[in-house]
Amino acid sequence: MSYHQKIRLHTLNGFAVISILFVTLFSIIFCSIGSYTSLQSLPIAGVMLGVLWLNSRHRYELAKGFMTVLLNIIIFGMAILDRRTGTEYVLLASACSAILLFDNLIHIAVSFTLALGSFGGYIWYDTVYPFVPDPTVPYEYMSGVVMLVSACAVAAQLLVYRSLINRYARELQEANSKVIVMNQELKSSYEEQQTLALQLDWIVKQKDNELQSYLDAINVHVYSAVTDNHGAILKVNDPLVSITGYQENELIGKNFSEFIEGRSSELLMRELIDTLSKGKTWRGEVKNRKKDGTFYWIDMVVIPLKNERDVTNYFLTLALPITERKEAEEQKEKIAQMLEDIAFRASHKIRGPIARIQGLTNLMDIGFIQKEELTKVLEYFKESVLEMDVATRELTTFINTHFEDEKLTSPDENANFMYKAL
Repeated sequence: MSYHQKIRLHTLNGFAVISILFVTLFSIIFCSIGSYTSLQSLPIAGVMLGVLWLNSRHRYELAKGFMTVLLNIIIFGMAILDRRTGTEYVLLASACSAILLFDNLIHIAVSFTLALGSFGGYIWYDTVYPFVPDPTVPYEYMSGVVMLVSACAVAAQLLVYRSLINRYARELQEANSKVIVMNQELKSSYEEQQTLALQLDWIVKQKDNELQSYLDAINVHVYSAVTDNHGAILKVNDPLVSITGYQENELIGKNFSEFIEGRSSELLMRELIDTLSKGKTWRGEVKNRKKDGTFYWIDMVVIPLKNERDVTNYFLTLALPITERKEAEEQKEKIAQMLEDIAFRASHKIRGPIARIQGLTNLMDIGFIQKEELTKVLEYFKESVLEMDVATRELTTFINTHFEDEKLTSPDENANFMYKAL
């Protein structure tokens, strides 16, 4: 139950108890002085006992209706039977109590109208029919006591109203204090949010400038393209257009696999598609063909771009030029192969004659060769020298021809390179 409902229940029970006490005391006092007409008020005590019983059974609305109807009927009957005893003023107190007992405006209006109508009916009856006083009834005392009881009932109602008003005033003051505190907190929070918003705006601007710098750097130094999930080119930047030799409209709509050069293009595409289908980023070195038929190498990264449903619809391709590095690697491989060929020729055609000369020289040093054999040894020396001369000429021709065909270095460096190789 709410607070005001509890107040109404306690007020009704208190009113019932007080009514029972007053009726009992009223009957005892007036019976003791010989006025037995006061016993007519005992049904009021019965009604109030019924109200207390219904409230104990949690039949609150029924108790209110029960008291309103029966109490008005009994009091109206008492006022008619014993006119001018002040009983009619209880009807006014009952009319005022309707505001306190009921929540619903219709119930309040019905109860108030019933009590006020009963009071009006009494006034009409007392006006129309002549009044004959009973000498055994102390009208002045009885009227004063009844008016006192009615005044106490009205005072009790005022106290209840005062309690309710004070309670509501305290609750309203507490609520107003909470609202003031909340407003201060909201104001402080708003100021903090404003400060935070300014800081975030500054950070966003800084990050936006950084991002724009990155984008500018990408558009200057990095090849970039956007493709759909079938590999068709949707967008390219200026560096990529410049390196390929194609116009932008010639690249848009083409599948980028058309520009990959080499027998391994199918294997590369299969590996790329398999990686991207798993939602992973692919990276590799790719040899592409320009419009004029020449080639260029790039270190390429393909990144899946997912939407809010985690579905990949586009791919971002970023690449850096590595043509010079790849050409340097190829040149190193060619030099290594050429050195292997030079070493092979030197070991087979030059080392052989040198070994024979060294062997004959050693034999001469130890005196193993006789004088008559010197002529023959000299011929061996001549043959070996001729073989070395032929081998050296062939090697020189091979190196010059190889350097000229492969353009590995400048002609002025050939002699120095050959000397080191030998």
